[in-house]
Amino acid sequence: MEPRLRELSDRYYRRLVELLERCGLPRAMPPFLVLGVFAATTSIVLALVQLTSQEAPAVKPIGITPAAAGAPGSKVVNSERAQVLSMTMVTRNRWAAGWSDCTTGPSCRYAAVIDRDGARATAPEWPVPYATLQAGSEAIAVAPPLEGTLAGGATMMFRLTYDGPLLTRLRHRMPTTTFAKNEILTDQIVPGRIVVVNPEESTVRMLQARGTRSPVCDDSGRCWMLGGIGRTDIVWTDDGGKTWGARSLDSHNQLGRLAVSPNGRTLLTTAVTVGANGQSVAKMQLSTDRGANWTTVQDPPPSLKTAPLAFDDGTALMLGGRHGDRPRLYRVRDGAAKLDRGYPGDLADLEGDEHLMYGFEVPKRRTTEVVLSTDAGATWTKFAPR
Repeated sequence: MEPRLRELSDRYYRRLVELLERCGLPRAMPPFLVLGVFAATTSIVLALVQLTSQEAPAVKPIGITPAAAGAPGSKVVNSERAQVLSMTMVTRNRWAAGWSDCTTGPSCRYAAVIDRDGARATAPEWPVPYATLQAGSEAIAVAPPLEGTLAGGATMMFRLTYDGPLLTRLRHRMPTTTFAKNEILTDQIVPGRIVVVNPEESTVRMLQARGTRSPVCDDSGRCWMLGGIGRTDIVWTDDGGKTWGARSLDSHNQLGRLAVSPNGRTLLTTAVTVGANGQSVAKMQLSTDRGANWTTVQDPPPSLKTAPLAFDDGTALMLGGRHGDRPRLYRVRDGAAKLDRGYPGDLADLEGDEHLMYGFEVPKRRTTEVVLSTDAGATWTKFAPR
């Protein structure tokens, strides 16, 4: 043991003394004092390294009192000519509805209502329509920037918590190619682009990906979307955008709509052409094995009002019909689309899944009520989401 200590002393102690002497300390310092100076210096260096390696604390969300953001949204929701523009239902008692009021002419006003387990709150008035989204187990409303791009004005998020309504200004972040599981992908905020919303961090950013429309994430965590210019491709990722798979579905027609069942096995896509009457369905394709194989759906409706709904059992439901006619419900089964008895009234929208299906009702040229079904469309109930 003693030879080993002597070897270490001869090798390192003399070098340490020479180093301290260069710093102005005398060579005649006692050995224990030399070691003490060395230990103190080492502790300071390690402390500085630890401080510099710590991440900067997260910036707190910018909370804004709803009343300070603009006129009360209740004036929009309760106006004589108010109508529903968007609806997102997580459960029967958790939903968000976007409203509009165009009584004053070309300058319409917009607001949103959120229900959380029976408690309701109204977002402030906004000059462009709110986007309603699902964030985990709750529904939220996002007020897009006025310029239609994240490089412009403010983007606001309205939530209803157990402590009351919360209006937050979303911080704009640099575009990324990846996203996390707790983030929301949507094409409702910036036209023609997919945006990533992080409700917990109160941030929003563009997603740079091959897909540009209809982002849908199934229960397995795989996220799907459509892309292509003058063609229709379907792309997907299992790791938040780090890697992508792709398949061409139509090389001649523009991308239309995408529906994905909750388990991700049933996929329904449309490719469209654009004419004097708007978009027409050029091709509809169905997959019941997670996109491995595709078949062309026979006799699809000439046009669709909204995106179809895909179910885990390999079937689908959609709202469509001829241009100018009242939209009807069609069900895709056994490779063909056929008229479905479904809801007897007029629907302007259709969302959800087989467990909770809902849409706008149009009783008198204005959408003021929402109808919902919890038994795959066998029975329906209605309510006004305000």
